[in-house]
Amino acid sequence: MKYKDLKVGVVGGSRGLGTWLVKFFSTHGFKAYSTSRTGKTDFKTNREMVEYCDIIVISVPISAMASVLEEVYPYIHGKILLEVCSVKKFVIDKYKSLKKDYPEVACEFHSIHPMFSQRIKKLKGQVVLFNYSDGSNFFIPHLTKLLLKEGAVLYDLDYIKHDKIMGVVQGLNHFNVFVSARALKNVGSSLGRIKYFSSPPYRIFLIFFSRYVLQDPRLYADIQMYNEFVLEVLKIFKEEVNNLYDIIEKKDRDGFINYVEETRSYFEENQEDTGISNHLIEQLGIFISKQQAEKDIKS
Repeated sequence: MKYKDLKVGVVGGSRGLGTWLVKFFSTHGFKAYSTSRTGKTDFKTNREMVEYCDIIVISVPISAMASVLEEVYPYIHGKILLEVCSVKKFVIDKYKSLKKDYPEVACEFHSIHPMFSQRIKKLKGQVVLFNYSDGSNFFIPHLTKLLLKEGAVLYDLDYIKHDKIMGVVQGLNHFNVFVSARALKNVGSSLGRIKYFSSPPYRIFLIFFSRYVLQDPRLYADIQMYNEFVLEVLKIFKEEVNNLYDIIEKKDRDGFINYVEETRSYFEENQEDTGISNHLIEQLGIFISKQQAEKDIKS
């Protein structure tokens, strides 16, 4: 059987990244199916789809991952199982536990993390992390070929290292955004007025505050609470907030300067990003000017 003759079933395929995955596999010639508790579903149960399909992809909320994996695992013998959760360690731990509980079940298992949302229109430049594999390696070469063909950037990253890095990339980033957005709300100034008087660099912050706050908070809650390494990072963040707050409260100008300068060496190797930021700021300024001109014409 040719690999594209294999039937793909996406658990959680009616929403979020699941919809993107169904479309991705369909576009590349696979017969793709999905199940969903809340939307369109091709099968009444996950078990029915697992027994019918050859490749099972689990794309459900983080909080549902362990229970869904436990539900489908007994019927996955001889099949390919792919999961795309944003947090890895607890999923891999669950898989290893099920493997011991069901020694008669043998499957090809892969854990990957697409670092993008279902809203993207093109894969070019988007990152996909490959975190863990077990069993045979039949499917991954084909999957990587499809992803590379569309311009995706692929990295191998051990699942423990993944969660530690995501504690920063996701945990710290999201925490910073939500706390800053909440502080902005509590300051009491109109967001419209703040936008009006903001320079393009600050507008970039506002853009991402809005992007995150206006999405489903359940995903971000699960990332914060299911990744066991997030709290370690947030404790450091909390300490640094207090450190800088104390410096400012004391009006210790030299202390502030030293605080920033001591951080500078860490970022020196990343100087190229200042050029990228200049480009982003310039382009955003042009976009805002055009947007304002269009409003003026309409009014």
